[in-house]
Amino acid sequence: MNANTVAEKEAELVMTRVLDAPRERVFDLLTKAEHVQKWWGPKGVSHPIMEIDARVGGEFFLGQRDRDGAMHYEVGVVREITPPSRVVVAFHFVDEKRRRIPMSWAGVPDEWEGEIVHEVTLAAEGTRTRVTIRVTGFPSTKWGEMAKHGLAESFDRLGYAVADDMRVTPTGEREILITRTFNAPRALVYEALTKVEHVKNWWGPRQYGPVTATADFRAGGHYRFAQGSPQGEVEFSGEVRESSPERIVYLEEFEAMPGHAAVTTVTLEERAGRTFMTLRSVYQSREDRDAVIASGMEWGARLSYLQLDEVLEGMRSQLKESSVR
Repeated sequence: MNANTVAEKEAELVMTRVLDAPRERVFDLLTKAEHVQKWWGPKGVSHPIMEIDARVGGEFFLGQRDRDGAMHYEVGVVREITPPSRVVVAFHFVDEKRRRIPMSWAGVPDEWEGEIVHEVTLAAEGTRTRVTIRVTGFPSTKWGEMAKHGLAESFDRLGYAVADDMRVTPTGEREILITRTFNAPRALVYEALTKVEHVKNWWGPRQYGPVTATADFRAGGHYRFAQGSPQGEVEFSGEVRESSPERIVYLEEFEAMPGHAAVTTVTLEERAGRTFMTLRSVYQSREDRDAVIASGMEWGARLSYLQLDEVLEGMRSQLKESSVR
């Protein structure tokens, strides 16, 4: 079930979706910081700050970076939690020091001191899970409309996280193998992987800020992708050796460590309208390969590919719109 079921009452929003995963997995996605960071908030935003103490009286502290770079912060207090079936959290908006702030930007009176309550229930339906989120305590009608949009897109992103089947496997002495399925035809996946206008929207964890990219994905061409990080600018570049919707081969060099480029081969296989990607990187030594694994590359790749899910969904929607004109 991909569509949300929505019911609205006075100062209340109820949204339901059935996810293709058992309750225990979905509950983890809803209550562990490393997972909530993948899907919380509307499409295009990120959370460089995500702290969760998932017990009664524990706090959520969320720092959201919007598309324009502006930061917004929320504190939530856990009122109830019963794994793996129910969690209730009461939120309000704060500044970076966790001090409550007014919400005039959402049409909320400055004197408002209430809480926005998220009540989440999970019901098993065989191997699937029905998730129902009930939001109450709307501080204004304008905020309610914003919440309806944001919650729908959060549910979409939660669906991507549930469907995420990425696997990272060290193989042989010098290789890393990544496999991942994307819910889009091969032609779209190839375009998203190789066109700068798309790469800028999915490459690198969004919480690190905007991506700069140049690319000429044809044999003999070159690419360069760069993004800030807590450790400073991160730049990868290299020569493209082959490029087609079926197979891409390129050198990948971390510019801070010249002379250690890997040869990366990406194969894209279409399966009933979906695309199965195999990415194999061969490093110059076992030490190079192990250093990449130790750097946290799996976390960065997983977030990047979840962002790619969003980009592909947008590309598919644009194709549908253009086909009916």
